[in-house]
Formats: sequence, C-alpha cells, structure tokens
Amino acid sequence: MPVSSLIRPLPDDLAEKIGLAADVFAEHGLEATRIDEVARVTGIPRATLYYYFPGKEHILAHLLSSTLAEMTVRLRDAVGTVGSGRDRLERVARAHLAFIASHDSTYRLLFAELGKAASLVDIATRVDEAILAPLRAALHAGREDGSLHVVNVAAAASALYGVTLVAGMEFLLVAGASDLDEWATSILQVVFDGLAPRSQSSGPEAGPERVRSEP
Repeated sequence: MPVSSLIRPLPDDLAEKIGLAADVFAEHGLEATRIDEVARVTGIPRATLYYYFPGKEHILAHLLSSTLAEMTVRLRDAVGTVGSGRDRLERVARAHLAFIASHDSTYRLLFAELGKAASLVDIATRVDEAILAPLRAALHAGREDGSLHVVNVAAAASALYGVTLVAGMEFLLVAGASDLDEWATSILQVVFDGLAPRSQSSGPEAGPERVRSEP
C-alpha cells in the first residue's frame, strides 16, 4: 500500500504548518529527527501529528505530494498557450529553476530521503504529470511552429528535465550566491545553442552556430 494512502486529509491550517518540517528533516535527516522536534518547529501537537501521520515517513510523503502538486500548477501555468514553442519551453525551464530555488529545504530533503517518501513508480507518475508533461507540450508546440528542432519529444523532455533539475540543485548547493536569472540564462544558452563549435567563417565575435537538421 502506498505510504501516502495512509495519511488523513489535513485541514488548511495544519497543511501550512507541516511544511516547516522540511527544514528539520533537511538539517538532521529523517531518521535522526524526533517527532517531538517536528511538533516544536511546526507548532502542531505531537498527538495531532500522530493522528494524521502514522510515522515520519508519512510526513515526508505528504511533503513530496504537496510539492509536486504545487509544481504541477506552476509549470502548467508557465507553459500556457501564448508564444512560440521555444518561448514556452524557456518559461517552463525558468519556472522549474525558480521553484527549486524557492523550495530549498524540501528539495534537499527529497534528494536525501526520496526512497522513504513513496514508491518509485508513484514518484515517476507524479513527476511526469508535474514536469515532463509541460515540457512535452512546449516541445510539441515548437516542433509544429518551427521554433525548435525536435526529433524525439519524449527523449528531449527527459533530457531537459535532467538539465533543469541538476542545474537547480547545483544552484542551491554550489552557486547559491549567484543570480538565479543569470544562472538560468546560462543554462538555457546551452539548451538552445548547444555545444557545437563556431563555424570557421563566423569570426571571433560570432555566437555559437546552432546545429539544425531536416525534420
């Protein structure tokens, strides 16, 4: 039975408070964190926590579920229907990076404790809905309007998901002092312009040549 299925629906006030548990788990780790500490930080009585969550892994499952639900809305709004496929893809990538940067503790926690939150199949399904579906929508649009060269939409979506996820985590763990918008622009330059060398006729001031092939 999925861990998340054992969690009782939370009232809005408790749902807001329980998000603070991510800070505690991220700092100490799931196993080392006592439920009393979660109660202290969140302001939710210990007995109330146990009423809604049979164990700490169930709190983690709730944090994962609520994070992915919020991300689904954010990225769905970002992909929208306005602009070229390339424009929409850029909005999704920037929104994904911004979401990671604004959920620092939750992402650190999920990377460290992901296997204890839910089954990998359940996680993959939620990730597909929240992140890969908006990426595929933008890539399909770009292929249709000619603003992107895409051979395999599914493969391109998976690659872009990996790029933004790792770039977001690197921003949190390594490059956190830099500007997020500047970091996103640098990552997107690689996504859109690739790593192909400059053409010999371009000259030293020319930008990187974009590799194109016939669809």
